[in-house]
Amino acid sequence: MEVQILTKEIIKPSSPTPSHLHRFNISLLDQLSTAGYVPVILFFPNSNGATPFNERSDRLKKSLAEILTRFYPLAGRPRENSYIDCNDDGAEYVEARTNCVLSDFLKEPTPELLAQFLPIKTEAPEAADGGRMLLVQVTLFECGGMAMGISFSHKLVDASSISVILKSWSAAALGSDMVEPEFLQTSLVPSPEGIPIAAPPTDLGGKVKCSSRRLVFNAQSIADLKSKAASDIAPNPTRVEVVTALIWKCAMKAQASTTRKTTSPSPNLSVMSQTVNLRKRLTPPSPEYSIGNLVGNFVTDAIPAWEKDLKGLVELLRDGVREFNKNGIKRYEGKDCFMKIFEWLQQSGGLFMREDVAFYISSSWTRFGLYEMDFGWGKPGWVSIGSIMFLNFVVLMDTKDGEGIEAWVTLKEDEMTFFQSDDELLSFASINPSVLI
Repeated sequence: MEVQILTKEIIKPSSPTPSHLHRFNISLLDQLSTAGYVPVILFFPNSNGATPFNERSDRLKKSLAEILTRFYPLAGRPRENSYIDCNDDGAEYVEARTNCVLSDFLKEPTPELLAQFLPIKTEAPEAADGGRMLLVQVTLFECGGMAMGISFSHKLVDASSISVILKSWSAAALGSDMVEPEFLQTSLVPSPEGIPIAAPPTDLGGKVKCSSRRLVFNAQSIADLKSKAASDIAPNPTRVEVVTALIWKCAMKAQASTTRKTTSPSPNLSVMSQTVNLRKRLTPPSPEYSIGNLVGNFVTDAIPAWEKDLKGLVELLRDGVREFNKNGIKRYEGKDCFMKIFEWLQQSGGLFMREDVAFYISSSWTRFGLYEMDFGWGKPGWVSIGSIMFLNFVVLMDTKDGEGIEAWVTLKEDEMTFFQSDDELLSFASINPSVLI
């Protein structure tokens, strides 16, 4: 498969940003987000003879200009990991085409192929200082289908923000009412005055060779997992809990299997850090259409790799959520939140740096309605992130029916060899199955 770039242009807001809004100070949580882009790719089949590609692209460009007026920081440039210069520089818009039929591509969509549908590398450091806040690439398939790859600077958006932006963009494309975004400026989670904060690097795994795999859990597999994982502590485990627990368990087994084959220092303990959406947990809750990095996380107790079965791992995750809701949320509230957050980062960062601890991170993109985005030619047949190459990182997304889960898992290359062959994992998950649209 080859992707050929046809055109590149800059889309500016349809109306200029008022001068009093030219400096947007980002929050502490934005500053602490990694210096990279958050990708999402929407694949649209050519259903019932969609309108010509140039008409679809023109509609996207016109509606993008309209939403950039409301989401004005997306048309600016990040500066010094401190603020966004809302100078109306605009978003980059790329048109491309590929010599492939969409259904053929979806038979085996690998991370390497998916990356060709994105306008910029996920790990590009300019996302934190000087780069564009938003880049778009629309790619035409030979069959008339289309891929819409979008890269957002992590200095402003999380998964919930992406959902809000895409809902507004699709509404604008259809001529419907757009949502009114609420930007979470520095006053919500203020950063310390006079103390520069460097953006964390994107290569959290260092120079270790990583490998990503896509796993799909259908509704029946998740029901079976829930039945197997239910306990007195978590009698009704969620689909996110059971899938996270199984992936964690099998990743620990893979790590232990490779450890036995090496004489170098290696972990004998494991933790799972899970991201938590703060929006409804804060007092008062943040607005429904809030834009910004408003996520926290909890870290489970460190355990030996073979200590817990599936039930035990789900219980650890459930205990982590309960503790976060009771005490962890307090880190993000009050005038002294800066000190509380940094104390927590020192504690969790200490675990992350320990050679005897395997530190896994899980992030859920479920229930954000990404399959509901209709720009005028139907809803997407598949939505993907294209994988994120952070070591020991797991991203969970909805399947199209909303009942299953699609997981992207990134591990060391040698550990992935064991992981993807794990019989317990394969009894519940399919490895990179064909996407049916």
